Amino acid sequence: MKDNVWFTYKARIQANKRLEWLDFHSQMLLVWYVMLSTFLAVLSIRYEHILGPNTDVMATILSVALLGVSLAVTNRDFRGRAMTMRSNYLQLQKLYNDLSVNMPPTQDQINRYHDLLAESENHHEIDDRIARVFASNLSSRKPTRTDLIYTIYWLCLRFFITILLYVLPLAVGLYAWYIK
Repeated sequence: MKDNVWFTYKARIQANKRLEWLDFHSQMLLVWYVMLSTFLAVLSIRYEHILGPNTDVMATILSVALLGVSLAVTNRDFRGRAMTMRSNYLQLQKLYNDLSVNMPPTQDQINRYHDLLAESENHHEIDDRIARVFASNLSSRKPTRTDLIYTIYWLCLRFFITILLYVLPLAVGLYAWYIK
């Protein structure tokens, strides 16, 4: 039981970090895209075809896409979910500290663990893998080679996609300006 609580606690910490990452970058990306959209709108007043003959169409598509993405990001509620996950892992940590290594858990402790599992959404499998990879020296559930490779791949892919989302509008704008 103590092992289960510890692994759930560590995975929920990773889930909290993942949700905070998503919250931060989704908000920053929205601000970034709004700034670029505003910049394009102001420039297109003076230079009507700054990105070629379809500048007005591109600006309209960008505005509508921003509206849709902002609604989708708001509905995902990354911040609220991260706060719930944080509260949950702190309660799991308290339960973990209350459990004794030498004595079996009480029925109240078992019920408390199940109640804590039900109080928040479940973490993703990748959260468990990351927790095991980065706590492998403290863990009784050692990560496999596949876990290690998958975790590194997932973290690199997440980083690459995030950078791509920041750079993409500049690349599209520069390409459109270059070929006009």
